[in-house]
Amino acid sequence: MFTRKFERRVYIAIGVFLFAVVLGGAFGAYVLWPSNLEAGYEPEQPLPYSHKVHAGTLQIDCLYCHVEAETGPSATVPSVTVCMNCHLEVQTKDAQGRLKPGIAILLSHWERKEPIVWNKVNDLADFAYFDHSRHMTAGLTCQECHGPVEKMEHVRREYGLKMSWCLDCHKQAPPAGSAAEARGDATRAPINCTACHR
Repeated sequence: MFTRKFERRVYIAIGVFLFAVVLGGAFGAYVLWPSNLEAGYEPEQPLPYSHKVHAGTLQIDCLYCHVEAETGPSATVPSVTVCMNCHLEVQTKDAQGRLKPGIAILLSHWERKEPIVWNKVNDLADFAYFDHSRHMTAGLTCQECHGPVEKMEHVRREYGLKMSWCLDCHKQAPPAGSAAEARGDATRAPINCTACHR
């Protein structure tokens, strides 16, 4: 009934479509897999770093290390140079007088001029747009999204990064004296799709 050439094109089109569906489904499952979005995610890091000591005991402000959180979309992780601002002087040792393992790794990176590649803890999917500076300008504290980091020995994801969690915050009434209240907005932040998905 149909020519062989036409049938071949139909089979190729069906094959391409099925391949795209399988590939898209696998990608979607990976991105939305619960362990990639759930609270409690705590990846191993290239060196032991204690937020409990730095942000808690020593009370180093988050913005000293995560400098671009106030001015840009990303909070940025500190470079080895930022760490060495203190650790050129402070090099803690164990009971036997040896450098603590984390300090030894840090100094090794410094000497080799090699950056530390940290594993992301709070990382949104690429299809969600998030701007740290907008949230900080709105008066949110780091702990509202990241939890009590100053009490964490190893940083973990405190809250799930699902859309419903973000919307629960956005849907709250505007805080007293905020720009949203002054504009007469009904919610703390926009809840339309294009606010986060562009």
